[in-house]
Amino acid sequence: MTDPTAAIRAIVRDELAALRLPDIGVVTSVFAHEGDDDGHNHECNVQLREGTLELRRVPIATPHIGMVSAPAVGDLVLLAYVNGDPNRAVVVGRLYSEKANPPKHAEKEWRIESPLRGVSSIAIDKDESVVVTAGKTVLTVRKDGAVEIAGEAELKIEVKGAVALKCTDAKIDASGNIDLGDGGAGVITEASHKCYFTGKPLVPSKTVKAKG
Repeated sequence: MTDPTAAIRAIVRDELAALRLPDIGVVTSVFAHEGDDDGHNHECNVQLREGTLELRRVPIATPHIGMVSAPAVGDLVLLAYVNGDPNRAVVVGRLYSEKANPPKHAEKEWRIESPLRGVSSIAIDKDESVVVTAGKTVLTVRKDGAVEIAGEAELKIEVKGAVALKCTDAKIDASGNIDLGDGGAGVITEASHKCYFTGKPLVPSKTVKAKG
């Protein structure tokens, strides 16, 4: 007489043997969704690191619907299989390697560098400041409300509407000229507001025009 327990164990062993366990793979192609008609849906081709099998159009899991960041060709990724089915692979994570080290960061610091080892990054540092870096331009928003912009190129603000600046004291320290443009109505003060000039005497200009 056949032992039913042994038969059940044999069936379980066969089922477990058929399940595909997680794998590590290397991205070989990326299908970026660049247009409405391309049919791409955040997928990539992945070759298993332990072998030559290449999985086609593997969907990439995302932590937030509305956010996208496709891996690069050559990146290491972690594959999982829905219900252990080798035909239902999903990229569930990415791994750093000897060729792709993580960005330099301190403990309790959050940082995104895109592309890896590029010149642009977004970070929340250990002081809880938000730091946005693009080349040599750095925007820092500190947790106390202070905002700093540092850079070596031009800072340009251009809008079609009005610009309102409201503060206690304002200081402009320019080593060159301050140009108010040609199309404006000039500097306007109202009520008891006055304009004071301190320092060296004013130098008259031949191009100044005044109407009374």
